[in-house]
Amino acid sequence: MSSPAEPVSRRARPAKAPLSRQSILEAAMALIRENGVDAVSLRHVAARVETGPASLYAYFDNRDILLEHVLDAAYAEVSLVDATGDGRGWRDALAGTIVHTIETLETYPGLGTIALGSIPVLPGAFRLAEHELALMEAGGVPADRAALAVDLIAQFAASTAVERTVRLSRGDVGDDREHVLTAYERADAERFPHVARSASLLTGPDDSARRDFAIDVLLTGIERAGVRRA
Repeated sequence: MSSPAEPVSRRARPAKAPLSRQSILEAAMALIRENGVDAVSLRHVAARVETGPASLYAYFDNRDILLEHVLDAAYAEVSLVDATGDGRGWRDALAGTIVHTIETLETYPGLGTIALGSIPVLPGAFRLAEHELALMEAGGVPADRAALAVDLIAQFAASTAVERTVRLSRGDVGDDREHVLTAYERADAERFPHVARSASLLTGPDDSARRDFAIDVLLTGIERAGVRRA
């Protein structure tokens, strides 16, 4: 007669990680990376941390507040670029920081929409703003103009990330570039002569070129805004 199978002891099972604000944030961020911000619900996040949705309310009052903290955690991940010693180093550093902000938001599809719809008041955003303000101060940008620039930079980074997310969600990875070019080239030359002539220029630059041009224009405006021309 064979011996009965040995029951599995509860002590042998790995202990469940304790619930915390950090574990909830990490679960929400993983969901966004995989499926986009629209996939985040308290129920789905709770399932990731092996608890019930009601348990999450002890840490975050609702989904909107959770997403604000997720956004701030993303801001905290942005790699900040320091200025070099030369006089224009602040521009390169700020441009690099903006690019890193966009790239970070793009790793969390749809999170830019949260950035566009909220006023950041948490440490990750303060860290980013502090760095931007310090760079602009080093570049001689007046404090009032720099304060406005922080808001403008945040809007630009978020909207750029949202644009790419929307395009990728539609499956637009550049395959329709020829279609767009053809449409511009076939524009009625009598009604839209400049569009027709500039078809290749209007449709040629890739995402990086468009982004870098916009950042250069943005920083030039920040540097020169309010300067009276002779």
